[in-house]
Amino acid sequence: MQSIGVKGILKCGNEPASNVHVKLIDEDRGPDSDDLLDASYTDVNGKFQLSGHAYELTNIDVELHILHDCNNYGKACQREWLIRIPEKYISQDRSPNKFMNLGTLNLEVELEQEDKECK
Repeated sequence: MQSIGVKGILKCGNEPASNVHVKLIDEDRGPDSDDLLDASYTDVNGKFQLSGHAYELTNIDVELHILHDCNNYGKACQREWLIRIPEKYISQDRSPNKFMNLGTLNLEVELEQEDKECK
């Protein structure tokens, strides 16, 4: 069993990015589908904390997905950031021994490999 934890604060400019959907996903290649490890929404201060575990024979490949509308100008699709979490934050236990602290991220930034998620 492997586990991982991630925490951070999201902002849109100078304001907290509240109610932003954040998901922790174990990306699987091949016929095995991706595993949702945890999902939540940021609080009124833009804070979030996610953790989860999975049973895998090889190391889990974890991504943080951030779905937001910062600087989206009323478009139907949300902007989606994907952030890969380094393997050194993986614990060989049901609960993570340490959390990756992303610090404060400003969602105004446009990432080159940014995706869109349409509902």
